[in-house]
Amino acid sequence: MSSASPSAEIAVFDLDNTIVRGSAVFHFGQGAVKQGVIRYRDIWSFAWQQFRFSHRGENTGKLSDIQDRALGIAAGHRLSDLRALMPSIYDRYIVKRIWPQIPTLIARHKAAGRDVWVATASPSLIADYIAERLGCAGAIASQLELTPTGELTGRFAGPVRHGAQKAVAVRELAETHGYDLAASYAYTDSINDRALLELVGHPVAVNPDAHLRTLAVQSGWGIRRFARRQRPEA
Repeated sequence: MSSASPSAEIAVFDLDNTIVRGSAVFHFGQGAVKQGVIRYRDIWSFAWQQFRFSHRGENTGKLSDIQDRALGIAAGHRLSDLRALMPSIYDRYIVKRIWPQIPTLIARHKAAGRDVWVATASPSLIADYIAERLGCAGAIASQLELTPTGELTGRFAGPVRHGAQKAVAVRELAETHGYDLAASYAYTDSINDRALLELVGHPVAVNPDAHLRTLAVQSGWGIRRFARRQRPEA
């Protein structure tokens, strides 16, 4: 998490299916496979674990078990080695999956004097770099547990920034930096982030799932449709 500039307001963006089409972790895994760091069967296993966590974890009563297993394939790898992969993986696999509307929207918020943050359950390893490349103030993300010698244990360290935990982290960020959440924005695609959307004065549902769309319509929230090709503005 980087230091923020003085600003009264923020715009918070979810990562998966809001900034990036699909899962940023899975795209990272594709690049790691190509570079021989992990195996194809491992990344598919990880993708399945992440799906279970993201879509069912809070309702199964087995959240801690899912989050502990989700990064099992990374166990034994040095964090510094995986970080070194990020520039090439971003340029080859991730940047082309960023919704084309995102850079313009981020630029508009920055021009209006708002700090822009990424908030995601994905590991900080990935979220921090994406936030940096997009010119954001920083990222709120899940931290990875390390051994004393810098290897990943395959577990998260601390809370996974999913659902209500994401909203908790954003509130703490606002208290630390003096952000006015009532004047701030949040963007997400999932009903899992309802608490985050209810935290700000300007909630926006991006390509929302059915439950979030219903809630957004009922609540009078903004709804944005991102497409792979950005239409020219009139």
